[in-house]
Amino acid sequence: MKTLDEKAAEYAASVVSCNKEAKECEGLIQTAYILGSMEGELLGEETGTFGQALESLKRGYNVRRKAWVGNGDMFIVKQIDSDISPDIVPKMQSLPDAAKKEIKKYADGSMHYHSQCLIVYPHSMQGATATNYIPDWLDMFANDWVIV
Repeated sequence: MKTLDEKAAEYAASVVSCNKEAKECEGLIQTAYILGSMEGELLGEETGTFGQALESLKRGYNVRRKAWVGNGDMFIVKQIDSDISPDIVPKMQSLPDAAKKEIKKYADGSMHYHSQCLIVYPHSMQGATATNYIPDWLDMFANDWVIV
């Protein structure tokens, strides 16, 4: 697999080949390519950093680490932020009655989900199991993240 510097050099060379006047800006083109890719999402089967995985999650993609292959097809998903109105909270199956009672005491009794990530374990026979995902140091420093 090519490094980011190699990809940036190839990209800059392709721009220069189409526009000879861009030769004097070739270094800037490489820098812009690198900065843009660091802020960008993962693409296809290319591997990337935890930061790129986070950007991909923000844009609605599912991600996983290549190191996880063989341990099932688990993946990470960012839940869509949502606001649950006070008339729906009492009907929620995912909350125990004690939690519903406590939530009702505050403000208008509504509930708001924001910036939550789940790790999903798909099972062929039983459906999928999901639980909250908290990355560990190995995940945060890994460079083998991909879009699922």
